[in-house]
Amino acid sequence: MTCPCGRPLSGDALCPDCSHALQIALGDISAHWCDLDTVKGRQTRYGGTGGGRGGDKPLPVDARFLGWEADGSRLQEVVKSTVGTWGRVVLDVRPILAGPTHDACLHISCSVTRRSRPPRDDVASVCRYLLGHADWIRTQSWAPAIFDEMLDAAEQLRRMVDRPADRWFAGPCDHCKRDLYAKAGKSSVTCDACAVIYDLGARRSWLLEQAQEKLLTAAELSRAVSWLGSEPLTAARIWKWAERGRITAKGHITVRGRLDPIYLVSDVIAALALSTRPKAG
Repeated sequence: MTCPCGRPLSGDALCPDCSHALQIALGDISAHWCDLDTVKGRQTRYGGTGGGRGGDKPLPVDARFLGWEADGSRLQEVVKSTVGTWGRVVLDVRPILAGPTHDACLHISCSVTRRSRPPRDDVASVCRYLLGHADWIRTQSWAPAIFDEMLDAAEQLRRMVDRPADRWFAGPCDHCKRDLYAKAGKSSVTCDACAVIYDLGARRSWLLEQAQEKLLTAAELSRAVSWLGSEPLTAARIWKWAERGRITAKGHITVRGRLDPIYLVSDVIAALALSTRPKAG
């Protein structure tokens, strides 16, 4: 029997180095998952920290998180499903130990009992649970499968959250589909992979066109639509516009067990542009 890295094994399904790599990947997934929420919250501020002036304004939309079918949203669902599935695999087999523990206690018995407890229903908690069972996981026949999937998930999350400083997302390359990141104030962006040069004015127009007919919740819109003037957009502001009749909900979807109204992106962009228009006189 051989490890995924090619080393011969005697008993375990992962060598010590690959088991360590799995533990690092689980830690990275937990960290990147938290970073992904930060990216979603700040995605439209990638042009810099000052809010932008003139040509330096951040891109109004980031297509990676426009709706559930977008790349960023889809990656979140895939990672959550993958991590959750492996958590259930371990939870179905490993015993849950009963007994009192102390959070600050360093006794082995308390540590083992804490690690045996079921995780909360979130990615970071499940990753910590799997980390607590890493030594046992390496002995299981399916260890190479979780190893491959966790390393892949960690790498995909890393690519999603890592981006050059002070650049904004300019959509995918038309040829190789690699994400493009433009420097603030520049008129063009070059694909690092295939060297194709794109006009940024055209890229902005393309992204805005892609966004126009999307139906999103106020929370999604607050992440996807940024600055079209001098003010950021918040979910609370969208709800106020709806209350005042400036925009109209086009339906509802269920989000975490509750019904949330969804709005047309083009309607919200028009309302934001109108609200930030300089007043006459």
